[in-house]
Amino acid sequence: MGTSSGSNHPHQMLPPRQQQRSGGGLETALSLVSSDQEPRRESPAESASSQETWPLGDTVAGKKSMSQKTEPDSMEQTVNVMHHVSNADKVSVRDIARERVELVAERMHRLPDEFLDELKNGLKSILEGNVAQSVDEFMFLQKVVQSRTDLSSVTLVRAHRVQLEILVAINTGIQAFLHPNISLSQPSLIEIFVYKRCRNIACQNQLPADDCYCDICTNRKGFCNLCMCTICNKFDFSVNTCRWIGCDLCSHWTHTDCAIRDGQITTGSSAKNNTSGPGEIVFKCRACNRTSELLGWVKDVFQHCAPNWDRESLMKELDFVSRIFRGSEDQRGRKLFWKCEELIDKIKGGLAEATAAKLILMFFQGNFFFMNQHYYLSAES
Repeated sequence: MGTSSGSNHPHQMLPPRQQQRSGGGLETALSLVSSDQEPRRESPAESASSQETWPLGDTVAGKKSMSQKTEPDSMEQTVNVMHHVSNADKVSVRDIARERVELVAERMHRLPDEFLDELKNGLKSILEGNVAQSVDEFMFLQKVVQSRTDLSSVTLVRAHRVQLEILVAINTGIQAFLHPNISLSQPSLIEIFVYKRCRNIACQNQLPADDCYCDICTNRKGFCNLCMCTICNKFDFSVNTCRWIGCDLCSHWTHTDCAIRDGQITTGSSAKNNTSGPGEIVFKCRACNRTSELLGWVKDVFQHCAPNWDRESLMKELDFVSRIFRGSEDQRGRKLFWKCEELIDKIKGGLAEATAAKLILMFFQGNFFFMNQHYYLSAES
């Protein structure tokens, strides 16, 4: 995050940005997008994994009463098999979840590619919620897979590739591993399954990322501090926006929504900014428990990214900032809240997004000039 005083902190970051490696893969880089860059287009990996985990929160709680059985009746997942496949060779998603790796692999090696594609499509339909009682079936499959002690980096080497892709998709709840245009190496899939590699296909860093051994990186299976939220553990691709907050002290990331909901955004004093007052809006990082001011961070985001936002994106960003600073007791924070509310109303009334973006940038320039002058005079006195 940036600082409102304009001082140079080691980490002035926006959410992780996926960039092309020279080898054709994707990697995470903590950097700002310059205002003259063209907007980054979503890769197949990102579009396939943007909905990265099964919604196991309120959705499941609401549907759980549908069935309390360990194995839902009539949910045996089989595929529409071609007539030339013998009954002895048939494999279902449940077989893969329950039976020994080498036994299932042996049968799968005798199956045609069309059958294997149907098998993956069957699981994909469950993950997408297109099958009756999909939530119950997914929970059952994941419970079976995660309770098995025989699934390890040693035994999974014997797995058929499609078998391994299905096991990883069940374990993570990410349908991207079933995507026909995404092909990870077998060692990478195994490392993802055993929580040694990031499940975010656009990241894929070895875990723990950056050799971080904080409580979160050490105790949360599969957590990656380069691209996942310290509160909800999920990743997404809302990069270069105010929807992610990067701690400028420990470089961990948090969804703004999660931080607001969990009270990690509050009024207080920044750990690094001695000039901040007690009513300033600050972010308290769950990973390191230290606070960072947010006004300078918002300024940095808008200066670097606002020129590339369309009308909908600008409205969303202004709304996020408005929600962040709604309870500010600091004069600068209150002014920012009022400015965001004013611009939202004007955009709804027909103001062009380019004009609105210029107005908010002018606000930051004027506000920060006044603020720096105030600090300078205070220091002189």
